[in-house]
Amino acid sequence: MTGRTEPIAGTSELGIRSAKSTRSRTQILDAAIDVLVAKGYAHASTLAIQEEAGVSRGKLLHHFPSRDDLLMAAVHHLAVVRIEELPIAIDWPDDPIDRISIGVDTGWSTFHQPYFVASMELWTAARTNARLRSALPPAEKQLGPVVRTAVASFLGPALTSAPRYGELYPILLSSMRGAAVTYLLDRRDPLEDPHLPLWKQLTAEYLLDT
Repeated sequence: MTGRTEPIAGTSELGIRSAKSTRSRTQILDAAIDVLVAKGYAHASTLAIQEEAGVSRGKLLHHFPSRDDLLMAAVHHLAVVRIEELPIAIDWPDDPIDRISIGVDTGWSTFHQPYFVASMELWTAARTNARLRSALPPAEKQLGPVVRTAVASFLGPALTSAPRYGELYPILLSSMRGAAVTYLLDRRDPLEDPHLPLWKQLTAEYLLDT
């Protein structure tokens, strides 16, 4: 007896197949976002996504039998990945004013990512697509806690523990989202947006004033 546990036959093969399946699924999701942003909802066909992903028709349909399911899954996947990545890459300052400035800038930047453009495509299409119209609100509800956690991490525990943070959060979120929609038509530098100083002032008034 050597004390080694022998692997169960087929275990490594299952792991390899699982890893390949995960990679192909991610390829398809990334391709779906690229096609949705580049071509819009009307032209984001499964064929276009399949060609962009470089996968077979059978593999795409194995993962996502429905085009709308694929597009919604792609937006949700990319949003979660990108939003969760943002706070990790930043060296957050201790000074509360500096933290507010960088935190608001970072929150604003989340509305200028491909997943936001893609999500707007879906919301617009939902006006005349009953299936999308019923499926999008639950998907947004699932994403809500991810966004809330990310925004809290942008500002940090000292600021988000302020009594009025609960009032501030929906104001910032809805205001930034509404302002970001205008960038879909008017391409300009979001860091020069006139709302930024106002959002920072508002955040300081809500979270620092006693």
